[in-house]
Amino acid sequence: MKESHHVTQTSTGTSAGARQPVRLVLTPRAARPPRVPLLTWIHQRPEFRAGVRDAGGGRSGGRPGFSDAVIIAVVAQALLPGLFHLLQSWVDQQRTEVSVRVQAGESEVEIQVNGRTDATKLIDQATRALRQAAGEVGAAE
Repeated sequence: MKESHHVTQTSTGTSAGARQPVRLVLTPRAARPPRVPLLTWIHQRPEFRAGVRDAGGGRSGGRPGFSDAVIIAVVAQALLPGLFHLLQSWVDQQRTEVSVRVQAGESEVEIQVNGRTDATKLIDQATRALRQAAGEVGAAE
């Protein structure tokens, strides 16, 4: 048997929504340096090594209370549950929080991950925002 793979590119294709990349900006909030840096924690999982990196700003003088360890992640939507579970476990271990800006298309949502956050609810919140971005671009709410 011969398998054929058909690849089509569309600018508005929602059928491939789970594979469409999502850009996230992760900003850990830390009063002191973490025992394990967030980037190191995320890179323990090989599927996140290529798409998750240090923002590389190298500037100090950011917002008070926020470390300079801003992380940029560009991952497929299908990988979001794993990423949010990693974030939640890091936050629980470090007893801190992370601000996450999820960007898809024209839409952006900011989510706070802290010790009282349920990773499943985070995923639902991000998924709702992404669906709105895909299905309601330009539509008024």
